[in-house]
Amino acid sequence: MKQTISELLDESGSDTISYRGRVVRALVRLPVKDGSVVTVQRESVSSPRPQAIKISANKGAIDVNGYREPVIALWSHTSPEEVKFTVRGKDASVLEVWNAWSMGGVDTSWIGNSGIVTKASSSGQLLQCSDGIGQATFSDLVISIEVLN
Repeated sequence: MKQTISELLDESGSDTISYRGRVVRALVRLPVKDGSVVTVQRESVSSPRPQAIKISANKGAIDVNGYREPVIALWSHTSPEEVKFTVRGKDASVLEVWNAWSMGGVDTSWIGNSGIVTKASSSGQLLQCSDGIGQATFSDLVISIEVLN
C-alpha cells in the first residue's frame, strides 16, 4: 500500500519532502517583520469541499481590518478573492501558511495527501494545495501570496 503524503512527511521528520518529482510542503514559511503587508489572492478552487488557507505569524498577530488574531483562515466559500493584512509584533519574523478543508463541517489539516507545492511568481509565491482526500492533485486550492516588507 502506498504511503500518503502526511505519512511520508511524518516518517521524514521534516515538513518538506520530495513526492513524485515535486517538492511538497506541509507548511510554507515566509520571512516577515512588524508592519509587513501581505496580499493573498485566491486563483482557483477545484475541490467540491470548502478549502482554506490558514496563516499565522510567529511571535505576532495578523491584523485584518483592525482585528488582530493569532491565526486567520481564508475559506474559499466565505472570504473575498483578495485579502490584504498587516503582520503585527515587534519580534515577528516568520509567516506560516498551510492548507485546510472542511469534511462534514470539521476543519481538517495535515492528513492523507495534503500538501503544498510552491512556485515563485513575479509578485511572490504561488501555492498549489492538495487536500488530504484521494490522490494528491495540487489544484484543490491555488493561491498567490505576496509579502511587502
